[in-house]
Amino acid sequence: ARMARRAGSRKTPRRRAEPRKPWRRAALALAGAALLFGAGIGFGAWIARPAPETSHQRMAAVTTPERSAPPQMSAPPPGETAAVPLPRLTPVEPPMPAPSEPAVQAPAPRVVPPSAGEPAWRRFAGVAETADGRPIIAIVLDDLGIDKRRGRRAIELPSAVTLAFLPYATDLDEQTALARQRGHELLVHVPMQPHGHNSDPGPNVLDIRLGAAEVRSRIDWNLKQFEGYVGVNNHMGSLFTESDEGMRLVADEMRARGLLFLDSLTSAKSVGEAEAQSAGVPTTRRDVFLDNTDTAAEVEYRLAQTERIARETGSAIAIGHPRDATLNVLEEWIPKARAAGFVLVPLTAVVEARATPGIRQARR
Repeated sequence: ARMARRAGSRKTPRRRAEPRKPWRRAALALAGAALLFGAGIGFGAWIARPAPETSHQRMAAVTTPERSAPPQMSAPPPGETAAVPLPRLTPVEPPMPAPSEPAVQAPAPRVVPPSAGEPAWRRFAGVAETADGRPIIAIVLDDLGIDKRRGRRAIELPSAVTLAFLPYATDLDEQTALARQRGHELLVHVPMQPHGHNSDPGPNVLDIRLGAAEVRSRIDWNLKQFEGYVGVNNHMGSLFTESDEGMRLVADEMRARGLLFLDSLTSAKSVGEAEAQSAGVPTTRRDVFLDNTDTAAEVEYRLAQTERIARETGSAIAIGHPRDATLNVLEEWIPKARAAGFVLVPLTAVVEARATPGIRQARR
């Protein structure tokens, strides 16, 4: 029994674990390394994948041109300066007018066929209404050509209004052609030297200090800027028109070209009319300035003065400018003056009437 108890109390001996084989460990290590390597590549590819392209990016790719790389410049030889390449410019064609907007053509001038030997002041004279003993009035608007909007309003006035254009204005051919088509007589409003230094008569002004040759050259330039006029009147010129020598040069040119001279009378000492008469040039002088003060009340007052002079002497010449107040008043006054018995005529009609015996010049 003791032996049996001793035998039962003995424990069964444990089996020792068999040592793993070397090739199995290597296989497991390689499998683990491959798993880690594949997982790393997949994670890196996920991070580096491109972001989804938006609609703005797709449009930018279409509309944005590719920029070329800047030109590579080689170093210049010693002592020379490197040439800087200039950008290439693309010529731009002017926009073509829309098919629905045809180009505007200047109207053809209304030219009266000249008679043999007829001077220009008669050839281009406007048609005058027969006065039949009624007093006649000539309205002259000068300084035209610069302000084209108001100039167009002046051209829309009745044809008896005489228009004087500044020779240095632009688009004179178109403006004067339209004025002649509407039946207006035209003058060249020649800039002449004024008193003082604060007044600017414009380019190619007649200045006696420049000498006779230069004055003649400038007269020629002023008279070549448009065609179809009957004569000239002075723009400013309070100093030049006081010069016997200067106005004699003007009168000689008028006679040679068959033109008349209207003295705007910007100076009480003007000799313009006297020199023109001595040279045998058709001439006269204005009686009233309509708008030395640019108000409707002033223009109305001066037109009443013009009417009085016309009643007393048979004729009157009033000079105004293309200003809103002047144009507004004239548009209303012209039909009223006709209804009151006055005849509105071109300037040449007054020049002829005053040259006729028995017609008195207005007193001052």
